[in-house]
Amino acid sequence: MPMLAIKGTYRLIDSDPDGDTVHFLPQDPGFWCDVPGKHRVGRNSRGGGKIRMEGIDALETHYSGVATEAVHQPMDLGASGARDELISWLGFSDVVRGADGKVTGSTPETVPGFVLADGADVFGRCIALVGRGALPADVPNGRRTEVTPDLLHQTANHHLLSLGLVYPTFYTSLPEVLRHDMTATSQQARAAKAPGSVWAHDVTTDGAVIEDLTSITDHQVILPKLFRRLADYIRLFGPSLGCFPAYLAGEAEEFFLPEQTTSVTGLQHVVEINGDTIRMTRKIEDIVLVEK
Repeated sequence: MPMLAIKGTYRLIDSDPDGDTVHFLPQDPGFWCDVPGKHRVGRNSRGGGKIRMEGIDALETHYSGVATEAVHQPMDLGASGARDELISWLGFSDVVRGADGKVTGSTPETVPGFVLADGADVFGRCIALVGRGALPADVPNGRRTEVTPDLLHQTANHHLLSLGLVYPTFYTSLPEVLRHDMTATSQQARAAKAPGSVWAHDVTTDGAVIEDLTSITDHQVILPKLFRRLADYIRLFGPSLGCFPAYLAGEAEEFFLPEQTTSVTGLQHVVEINGDTIRMTRKIEDIVLVEK
């Protein structure tokens, strides 16, 4: 499926970016209306919107979920790695943050770039590939374009995957050719297990031992989607994992596996619990989630 090319600028001030979200102001905010899909992109007073980067999931730096107080994944094991690399890759330096974590200053204040928009999620974030600088000469602004692997490789999405700083996380809207390319990139990064990468610490399929919330906020690195579900569950019901499969069933997330032609409902089908240890039985790149 073609993606909508939009040129504009990135801006950090007054936001709290993480490793897979960033604020973007189109040169023509009217192009937000042309982003495909059933959900609309939310805009701020400037006409800008929040980009949720397609095909990747970074360790959480501030996740609220069911609670008012935010939690994060292990910061000393690289939770800020994707965020800092994304900011630097886009062209920002000297980023200053306030006590609340929001950016109060950067050099420069804005940088030029473009997005290749695939749709919007239920939170009003634009789902997109993130590019820096000018649009490639053969990609017209405000038009839909077929995204090739070569074009994908010019984006921060690919860059962060190649460094192993983020996990792949795919939805059915992502074209299959790009999904295969991102899978190969992720598998290479997993095999390398570079210091500072998520793969150097990941225990998602090996098994995480859950004693309390700090087991996943301070000590062990797991897939962010599993982290979010566990963080909510533990804060609601405590650390005992006995009812976690039922909790996942209630979330009713729909997905496809490679060997199946029909979708599966509920992540409990790819999670195994043994006492206080939880593990996913499938690698995340095997799972293709259905958009809500």
